[in-house]
Amino acid sequence: MAAMEKMPLMKSVVYESLRIEPPVSSQYGKAKRDFVIESHDGAFQIKEGDMLYGYQPFATKDSRIFDRADEFVPDRFVGEEGEEMMKHVLWSNGPESGAPSVNNKQCAGKDFVVLALRLLLVELFRRYDSFDIEVAASPLGAAVTVTSLKRASF
Repeated sequence: MAAMEKMPLMKSVVYESLRIEPPVSSQYGKAKRDFVIESHDGAFQIKEGDMLYGYQPFATKDSRIFDRADEFVPDRFVGEEGEEMMKHVLWSNGPESGAPSVNNKQCAGKDFVVLALRLLLVELFRRYDSFDIEVAASPLGAAVTVTSLKRASF
């Protein structure tokens, strides 16, 4: 585990994967109180009891937030600037810089998901020297298919 903490690029790759292809693309909820939602384009009054719906890719691929928003940028979350961008990673139904609580709908297992994906990457690169992929266009971004794996020779 300590070794993984010394691999900021690996961690960034995991967050970028979750940003570009959120595992749960839609969230919804009922407003518990009156409030205002502000966006780039305006402010919207929400009343208690209103049903709200959010489509993750609209937020996670917002070109006003993310440079090259439709591209996979492995080192997007490396360094101070990258750490600052973490508040815009919303795959867990809340900012990655936030914490799940009884007062929000953020995924209680979000840290476990990130850990599991980091371990998956470690195992993939530990067991295989190389792999080939095919990238195809998709209405929602890119469709990536692993076409071959070459086992590690050590």
